[in-house]
Amino acid sequence: MNYLAHLYLSGKNPEIIIGNMIEDFITGNIDHPRNNFLTPLMKIGVKMHREIDTLTDTHQLIKDCKSVFYSGFGKYSPIITDVLCDHFIVKHWTRFTTEPFDEFRPRVYAALVQHRDLQPLQMQQMVDSMIKHDWLIGYGEMWGLERSFMNLNRRIGKDEVDLTLCLPLFESNYVFLEEKFVDFVYLVSSFCAEFLNINYPDGQ
Repeated sequence: MNYLAHLYLSGKNPEIIIGNMIEDFITGNIDHPRNNFLTPLMKIGVKMHREIDTLTDTHQLIKDCKSVFYSGFGKYSPIITDVLCDHFIVKHWTRFTTEPFDEFRPRVYAALVQHRDLQPLQMQQMVDSMIKHDWLIGYGEMWGLERSFMNLNRRIGKDEVDLTLCLPLFESNYVFLEEKFVDFVYLVSSFCAEFLNINYPDGQ
């Protein structure tokens, strides 16, 4: 899943939110000495991120979505579906939560700038860009998806890979993908609520 999904699923504790985001920038076992800089709540966020990814990678609903893009994009299909999931979360935001989107974004942005000294430089740069350009609101629009895929193209760095070419395929399969993703977001939301209830029972 992509940035918005992980932020939405993280709950309201800032350290768990940071942990969920920092997972992309660390390696190895959560309790490995190299990760001792993480607070206990950040480690919960890292664990949560990994369990979300495991569920996403193995669930049939997401496999169905990836199948739309396999023939044209092969191993990059999971990257495409991660971004598209964020689109449907924005589109159906009020179905998933009562928190207004205009309140959610500044809340998670404020959380992400906490404990900046503990964040790897690459994460600091990502957070700065996310806040400056308000990435989260863009996922709901085609221009925002195109921007996201262009950024991913730069990170992949291969001339033969252009993920923006998935957008016509996305539009032609929109209804199918929408149904699958909405069902999956309900499912993963319940999964994460239970995760937080077990691992952070005193939180929200």
